[in-house]
Amino acid sequence: MKKWMLTYKLRILVLTAVSIAAFAACILCFGMTWMLPLALAVAAILLVIAVIDADTQEIPDKYVVVLIPLAAAAIWAQPEVTLLSRGIGFFTISLPMLVLALIINNAFGGGDIKLMAVCGFLLGWQAALFGFFVALVVAVVYGLVLRAKGRNKKGEPIAFGPALCAGVFVALLYGKQAVDWYMGFLFI
Repeated sequence: MKKWMLTYKLRILVLTAVSIAAFAACILCFGMTWMLPLALAVAAILLVIAVIDADTQEIPDKYVVVLIPLAAAAIWAQPEVTLLSRGIGFFTISLPMLVLALIINNAFGGGDIKLMAVCGFLLGWQAALFGFFVALVVAVVYGLVLRAKGRNKKGEPIAFGPALCAGVFVALLYGKQAVDWYMGFLFI
């Protein structure tokens, strides 16, 4: 069997396992609520975005656009996240990312910025901040692993989209609980 075929089959196996785990996490977290189909759709799109960005270091606009109606549906499915929180969430991460991208060459790609704008609206500003923190941790660990394996040299960019997708997914599932815990921890 050729090496690329083995790699392809392993990749399909890993993606299938990740999809099953993500869908199971959505079912466990949301149960049979209106949020479940929304979370399943968001999880599927985030997985597609993560794979494409990992391969190409680009996030095609068409996949971010698919998230827009889902973010709008979240207004109805998660009424506890206010429209004001969603509006602030749209800018909370994406605007600083845009400023950094304009100041520092290759800091962030346009797809990363657009993804976080839509996901900020989807999650609300507090969960979006939590998701971005998770994404930073994932990206640092991923970068260190690549560096240790000799697959990434200093100053060489890595795809940030997969880390953003992981952070957004974790925030979708546990963002409210994490923010509540953190706020309780600070103000007790």
